[in-house]
Amino acid sequence: MLLFWLLLFIAAGGIWLFEIRLGLSVLWGIAVSALPGACFAWYSFRRLGGARQSGAAVQAIYRAETIKFLLTAALFAAVFMQVKEIHLAAFFIAFAGAHLGASLVTARTLARHQG
Repeated sequence: MLLFWLLLFIAAGGIWLFEIRLGLSVLWGIAVSALPGACFAWYSFRRLGGARQSGAAVQAIYRAETIKFLLTAALFAAVFMQVKEIHLAAFFIAFAGAHLGASLVTARTLARHQG
């Protein structure tokens, strides 16, 4: 997953070299997807202790998802309030693409470990 995020940030940097406003909008879109996703992963999987603690693990995942949702909303609000020059289409496409890509990487990783 870290490699996926790194590649996205490098791509945004490449776009930034040609068109600053577009590149920054893509960078903001990726960041609004990546930061809450990283917080979710850290919070939900930091203390998994096996099958005996499955109830606690489920509760941790629910809490992590709530934190992820609230952080995503806060980051959207921050970007719209603080960033004056944003290319909205690029921002939303980057957010959706990063979110979808992260979901696909996660699904593929889980399928590989289960099969």
